[in-house]
Amino acid sequence: MSDTRPPYRRRSIVEGRPVGWEPNSWPQHRFCALGCYEALYGGAAGGGKTDALLGCALRDAEHPGHRALLLRRTFPELEMSLIERARHVIPRVFPGARYNSSAYQWRFPAGGVLRFGYLEHEDDVEQYQSSEWNFIGFDELTHFSRRQYTYMQSRLRSAAGLPVRLRAGTNPGGPGHAWVQERWAPWLAPEGTAAAQPGEVIWYVAEETGDRYVPRDTCDAHGNPARGRCFVPARVVDNPDVPAQYISQLDALDPVTRAQLRDGDWLIRPAAGLLFKRAWFPVLDVPPAAVRRVRRWDFAATESRPGRDPDWTVGALWGRASDGLFAVEDVVRMRGTPLEVEKTVLATAQQDGKSVAVGIPQDPGAAGVAVADSFVRLLAGYEVRVERETGSKVERAKPASAQAERQHIRLVRGDWNFAWLQEHEAFPDGAHDDQVDTSSGAIAFLASGVVRAPLTLPAGDAGRASPWAV
Repeated sequence: MSDTRPPYRRRSIVEGRPVGWEPNSWPQHRFCALGCYEALYGGAAGGGKTDALLGCALRDAEHPGHRALLLRRTFPELEMSLIERARHVIPRVFPGARYNSSAYQWRFPAGGVLRFGYLEHEDDVEQYQSSEWNFIGFDELTHFSRRQYTYMQSRLRSAAGLPVRLRAGTNPGGPGHAWVQERWAPWLAPEGTAAAQPGEVIWYVAEETGDRYVPRDTCDAHGNPARGRCFVPARVVDNPDVPAQYISQLDALDPVTRAQLRDGDWLIRPAAGLLFKRAWFPVLDVPPAAVRRVRRWDFAATESRPGRDPDWTVGALWGRASDGLFAVEDVVRMRGTPLEVEKTVLATAQQDGKSVAVGIPQDPGAAGVAVADSFVRLLAGYEVRVERETGSKVERAKPASAQAERQHIRLVRGDWNFAWLQEHEAFPDGAHDDQVDTSSGAIAFLASGVVRAPLTLPAGDAGRASPWAV
């Protein structure tokens, strides 16, 4: 997909107004100046998405009938981004504008309105059931569901005769990545197959089987004219206001997230050989002196039987040296009955000694609390840290991947090395991920200090003696 852009000079997007805010690049200016019905901006981190959406929302603010709505998925996200940025921008562009903090709404001197909202839950769209907006903008579109986006389109209309516009900014990789990529497929297809150029408007009609791209003057089956859609890519290098430190932070991400956020890669997916590679792990004969060590466990309670390949119980001993580098010193990997697992955990703790912390994962729900608490009782006298596991396995593994790519994780030579490397390199496509889970947990523990999750036993569980008696 080629990206030919004309020279850009900074200019005000609100014609005739004092220059209180102006687009900082060709992508921002192109996006703010678009007259088509629907447009997406960004596709990478640091491209100035929030300012671009705010600039679009201000285009018609001098009209008394202007009604604009800017959305984030949650209120804390809204408060830290759009609301905060608007406090700096709007008074400079419209000195007479007034903000109502209880309604999250700006009212402009001519009578126009800009409101901020959020759609944390799927059904939150219903609060806008009777509302009418000529402009709706979604910040971080991949955090919203397809249903939320399509429903809010039904709120787009203008009794004042203003053009209606649907705008969004986003990065790839969020929960809604797939549907957003599908909707803007003409721009986000693989290299060489994209049907549209960056910033090019193409036209579509909505049908029951999906959107159909058509010539501009086409009407749908009901006589409605085709609508214009556009994607304007912007990356961190397009934003002259981004400090160099932010670019360094993007460079330090794991390979998949870095490609998505820094490079705007919509096609990359976590796959074998992307998050972990064998060559990233130097092998040492002697473990370095560690200032902090943890044996992180991942449990499985299934015995090995002919014709089956169940998960493993894994306990990986990790250390972190004074220079901040990590080392995997030893791995215990076994399959057995719940009682055998219990005995192995206790024996391993006795062998490691009381200077080594023991990391125990806690699964969601009451059963997970009871199991974790039982292990704490089993390991009385040892430093036991219970960690709740939230999010997908891939997301939890990304911090370890980022450290590994920079060769910040060393392996101590042992007969466990081959299986450990094989499983990590195959993640997330391999048959097992138990050792990867221990790496995620160990990195989280050693990198962030000591975080202990409180345990609250459900009624009736306090007397259970075995970690597996659930």
